[in-house]
Amino acid sequence: MKQLSIACHLDRVIKRVERSLLSSVRDSSTMVGMTIALTIIITIAAPTARAAEFINLQVPYIPEAPDGLMVKPWNNSCEEASTAMLDEYYSGNRDSGVTKAKAKKSILHYINIENKLFGYNGNTNAAEMTKVINEYSKYFDAKIKTNPTLEEIKNELKDGRPVIALLYGKNLNNPRILFARRGSYYHTFVIKGFDDAAEEFIVNDNGDLKQGLDLRYSYDTIMGALRDYDHKTQKTVKPATVLLTSQRMLVKTKNSGRIYLIKNNQKHHISSPSVFKKRGWKWSFVMTVSNAWLDKFQSGPAI
Repeated sequence: MKQLSIACHLDRVIKRVERSLLSSVRDSSTMVGMTIALTIIITIAAPTARAAEFINLQVPYIPEAPDGLMVKPWNNSCEEASTAMLDEYYSGNRDSGVTKAKAKKSILHYINIENKLFGYNGNTNAAEMTKVINEYSKYFDAKIKTNPTLEEIKNELKDGRPVIALLYGKNLNNPRILFARRGSYYHTFVIKGFDDAAEEFIVNDNGDLKQGLDLRYSYDTIMGALRDYDHKTQKTVKPATVLLTSQRMLVKTKNSGRIYLIKNNQKHHISSPSVFKKRGWKWSFVMTVSNAWLDKFQSGPAI
């Protein structure tokens, strides 16, 4: 899967324009002047365009086994660790990680929710993860996307939205991830960036306890490994599946009853309780924040 670089594309554009100018402009000095001007404009624009070829969102890393031991309940907590990482990211944390105590608390929070909802916490699939996130995370929403294209995933990352990948882990060919030989090889992690020059995704792989932060896999490797989990067959199955995520925080200040939705780094005043109820939000989602924190966000349209 070879990507055409933007620099190469711009060079071809210049050459096409030069040929067009040669055929339409007889005065050579005029043609040279126009070509130089065009080259300067495109050269100035090129660094901005090239910057979009590399994205690495600052998502804090949380390993699925914070103590470094793949024992219960940590040996099946890649889904919970992925969710916990994005709670941190969408809450505004841009550190490389969190404390071991906080990591364990966050993972156990979701394990307990899953045990209550489903009677188990291992191998939660796309539908179950989406339910848990949308009904219990205070920081973001998720929706299922099947058969995503490479460009669709990259566009999410360009817009500042990490993607949760559901995978057949064996196809990752990562010897540091310890899968049971007769298991399903089901795995999830967070895609947080990409590098077009290397044709690689940048991920926080919670199952790689040694090198999971900013780990790289080729585009082909991840696109070929995307799956979902089927509880009936206890196997990872097609279609290729990811969870698209977006910020969703409900906040108020201590001295005001006005509730705001924080989404895409804007604050939106929620105009009435009926709007709140219609959206299916829970009052337990509402967090009290300082005026200074709320003032950091630009105001968007009221809801």
